[in-house]
Amino acid sequence: MADKAQNEGKKKLGVLELTGYGIGNCIGSGIFVSMGMGIGFTGHSISLALLLACVVVLFAYAYKTIMAGMFVLPGGNYSQQALLQPPLLVGVSAISTIFTGLAFAMYALSIVEYAATVVPQIEQYEKWIAIGIITLFFLTTFLGGKFMAKFNLIMVVVLILSLLVYVAVGLTEVDWATANPFGEDYFKGGASGLIMAIAAMSFACQGATLPIAMTPDAKDPKRSIPKAIILASVVVAMVYCLIGIVSAGVVPVEEVADKNLGVIAREIFPYPVFVIFIIGGACFAIATSLYGAIASVQHPLMATIEDGWLPAVLGKKNKRGYPWVMMLVLYIIAIVPIFVDMGLDALISLMMIPVMVLNLVNNILMFRLIKKYPAAWKKSFFHMPKPLFYVVMILAILCDLLISVALFTTLKSGDQYAILIMVIALFAYSFYRIKAKKVNLSDLERAKAEAEAAAAEDNEAAESNA
Repeated sequence: MADKAQNEGKKKLGVLELTGYGIGNCIGSGIFVSMGMGIGFTGHSISLALLLACVVVLFAYAYKTIMAGMFVLPGGNYSQQALLQPPLLVGVSAISTIFTGLAFAMYALSIVEYAATVVPQIEQYEKWIAIGIITLFFLTTFLGGKFMAKFNLIMVVVLILSLLVYVAVGLTEVDWATANPFGEDYFKGGASGLIMAIAAMSFACQGATLPIAMTPDAKDPKRSIPKAIILASVVVAMVYCLIGIVSAGVVPVEEVADKNLGVIAREIFPYPVFVIFIIGGACFAIATSLYGAIASVQHPLMATIEDGWLPAVLGKKNKRGYPWVMMLVLYIIAIVPIFVDMGLDALISLMMIPVMVLNLVNNILMFRLIKKYPAAWKKSFFHMPKPLFYVVMILAILCDLLISVALFTTLKSGDQYAILIMVIALFAYSFYRIKAKKVNLSDLERAKAEAEAAAAEDNEAAESNA
């Protein structure tokens, strides 16, 4: 009760504040990492691909946004999963967190690629420098949360300033004769190229659903959070569209396809500004994203271990309370892709496909949820006639399929087998941990009970107001 009273005494977050969280979480290093790949698929129409990618991703995560408009769930994403998913899927979602290590490899390789545009000599040592970066950043996690928080704040400021300068200067350098729907290299890869670009850029368009995690601090969350998610998606789509126009419109498409934004930055900035943009903007933004990802994965993974989804030995800590075994496993997962020459496209696919498969299942489960809580659905921010709801959810499922299938087709046959094995292994291992009674289901059941109680309360309130 004390916690509840204390929370009620806090100043609540409105739509604008929540939208800011969504934008900050979405606009990040992903755009630096994957832009060249998208241009390689579709040429000048990358701006259109980015707009569509924002829409597709919004649909792909439809279950999250719709649930936020139905219930006030204090546990945010975890409460949503507990309410919607059976234990098997909760386990899959939890266990898959360990594959975050793949993102670490992608970030490290991207840092080296950008730095090489300023110092080309380091390109021949790409692997070892990337491994050195990962090693250094893992070691810095000993410094604690305050140090990490300061880095995150600096990252957002530097990143936004860098992108604003990039767009403002770049738009004056665009060759509008070719960078338009009737110009050369628009729809370079045809319809299939556009679809591939949408799938590739979906990695950079995730994150707008972060306001769900702010449910306890939100003012009128069933309305403010859905609005914030939609507004954040619209703003991100507009910003990304401008970045796409500049990225594909300053130099010939073939010179930037499958390369990083440094190629364009070299053309539009004086050399000193170019160096600052690459080191202080691109490299620093990606580096701090890497650092933030390493730091933020500790607590979710420890919860996964404590609940029994992963072996208890992974949770072993040193005298300072640092989970060194778990972090060592993450470190190994991070450096293996570098040793086996796994490209950025493969790393993005290996991270995105399992997420989209889980989203697909969650969107299917939404059909059952609105039947279980009809009054809450009737009073929902997104309430609509059931036929229209079915159309929306079918579109959401198709968006999950589009991203999954498109990314899967970009993989080499060996990587395709790897992703299939990984997805099957996630489900199989989750099933094994439950059947072997190694999972502490009490916390999950408690979270599910709390979520169901909150949902039932909302449902009853909706019935009484009907």
